[in-house]
Amino acid sequence: MLGLKRKVEKATSRAIINSALAHASLTDTWHYLKGISTPEQRLGDPVWAKDQEDESGAEIISNLCVFAIYSSKPSHSTISYLQALNAAGFRILAINNMRTSEGFLARLKPLCWRVYNRQNIGRDIGAFKDGIMRLYEEGYLQRCRFFCLANDSMQFVPGHNGQDFTAQITQFINEDSGALFTHQSHQVSKHYQSFFQILDKTIVNSEPFHRFWSGYRPLSHREHCIHRGELELSKKIYNHIPRAKVLYTTDALLRALRHTGNGQTVTVDQILGMMPSIARTKEIGKNIYTLDQLTAAALEKRPLDVLCEHYLSELIEYSNPSHVAAFLYCAYLKCPL
Repeated sequence: MLGLKRKVEKATSRAIINSALAHASLTDTWHYLKGISTPEQRLGDPVWAKDQEDESGAEIISNLCVFAIYSSKPSHSTISYLQALNAAGFRILAINNMRTSEGFLARLKPLCWRVYNRQNIGRDIGAFKDGIMRLYEEGYLQRCRFFCLANDSMQFVPGHNGQDFTAQITQFINEDSGALFTHQSHQVSKHYQSFFQILDKTIVNSEPFHRFWSGYRPLSHREHCIHRGELELSKKIYNHIPRAKVLYTTDALLRALRHTGNGQTVTVDQILGMMPSIARTKEIGKNIYTLDQLTAAALEKRPLDVLCEHYLSELIEYSNPSHVAAFLYCAYLKCPL
């Protein structure tokens, strides 16, 4: 039965990608006629750039971040996120997939090294590609220690959560190597979710990483971005990294739920009450049995026992954890996303 399910998933994935590629030729032609078919044309010149030279005239090289934005106006979430990355020591190249208002630009200037307005082609992963290729071309990626990719698709929680996030990033870049991610998912296949990642210089300057980004086609079809972008990046590169650390995991969540610190046992109804749209998850047709078992336990207000821990873990691991467990991670693991 599991083998049949995987075959169906693969066939569905191929159909989705073929659907995207069927429209690619016409889309690419339109982009060519509009003069926005290359990374240089899509990105153009920065709308603002900070002078980053020391007294000797040598350019300061530090940890770099490409941060993708999709908003014309500032939000408290985006500004707080950028502040947290600044505090962790990252120099930020912000790419907005729409025109940045003057008020927004004024808020970005103290926090960013460069700010670009970009044609919104290929969504956030398209912005990642163009930023990466620009940094390769200028030689920055070849010289930085750590490189971060992040976007504003997740709401950022400042305060204690944001401070803990910054502290964990700082600890990683001071003590570790390899890669740091916030979330890992097994939905469709094992992959690291693309909205936040930090990579050391050996990964960034590896031939597979460069080959992936130079060959990636930034189509705006959402499923193409997921399957040929996020999933393919993990399949070809991230899943082979010897040292990959994930900040917010199911195991860490279960440990936190067992030791809430208030002397009371967490009940299943409390946990389900912090999960968004359980009914919607059942409508999609996945994890029905798991959800039914958890729902029955919740109606009885049962404590989170070993069996319910198993069901909860299965539900999170084989769904999108940044959706299903979003509030749980924030409440119990100080996750700011």
